[in-house]
Amino acid sequence: MDNLEKIIVHLPPSLLEEADNLAKIEKLDRDEFLTKVIRAYIQEKCFGEKLCRMKEGYEEMANINAALAEMGMCLDLFSLEDYENNISESD
Repeated sequence: MDNLEKIIVHLPPSLLEEADNLAKIEKLDRDEFLTKVIRAYIQEKCFGEKLCRMKEGYEEMANINAALAEMGMCLDLFSLEDYENNISESD
């Protein structure tokens, strides 16, 4: 971590105490712990957004697939009718 920026964050004492306790459990200093927490939060947000876009994509594809299946059923029905007509004419 060569290129670091210094920031000032104001936290309620109880939140800071919780963060320090967790950092101690993780055997990290406060800077390392807060860096990991911020990184994890950002990754979670990005994952959530990707998940949302994937869901929208799957829903869109489901609609397209349903429409294609309906068209295929119609074409199959016309083909079946043609086939049945040809058979009945040949009798």
